[in-house]
Amino acid sequence: MTEADMQHTDHADLVAAAAMQLAAQRGWRSLSLGDIATEAGVSLAELSRCYASRPEILDGFERMIDRRMLAGAAAGDIDDKARDRLFDIIMERFDALLPYRDGVRRVTRELPFDPPTGLVLALALPRSVSWMFAGARIAVNGPWMPVKLATLGAVYLSVFRVWLNDENQDLSKTMAALDRGLDRTKSLFGGDLGRTRPVGPIPTDGPAAVTEPEPEPKPKARRSAKAKPLSDEADVG
Repeated sequence: MTEADMQHTDHADLVAAAAMQLAAQRGWRSLSLGDIATEAGVSLAELSRCYASRPEILDGFERMIDRRMLAGAAAGDIDDKARDRLFDIIMERFDALLPYRDGVRRVTRELPFDPPTGLVLALALPRSVSWMFAGARIAVNGPWMPVKLATLGAVYLSVFRVWLNDENQDLSKTMAALDRGLDRTKSLFGGDLGRTRPVGPIPTDGPAAVTEPEPEPKPKARRSAKAKPLSDEADVG
């Protein structure tokens, strides 16, 4: 990637992060591109080099989160079970989303009234799920690939609803819901979540630009202190 490409990605991530922060304050549908440019501290001309619409900015936000998720993937965990590696990579994604949760909540609430946004998120989900498998070093191919992608996507969306309202500092409700979801998925496929890939660098479509202070890092040894299953399903409203 050239220096110009990296700078473009940095600006794109800056705009995407600013849009989600502004959505937390004003809502998503009411935002104009001018509002977002002002919040990001860039001109409209600069914004237009990255995005042409709010739906494109939302897609850029999803790509930014994918990159940050992959940047946090532990390449040395190839000896762990595939299910545990999936657990870790999905929690990395929730960690990456955490600074923007208030904005994500507003976007989620407005989805029934904003079909273009819903379409963007529907198209982004399979891409993100594919990166989850890649980050967990699991090769998903063959005739079962669409089913596995759809199944993990359904697990992610279910846990995402719990995460939206999980105010515990350690995201214990989210981890417990993810434990249950992955256990059900493992049972569905008879314990085979896919063939493990050879160890190697995780590809990304650009650097994970940091445009604001990151939250305090959470302990990486999630599996050693696995959350206890909840007695009742979390109320996600």
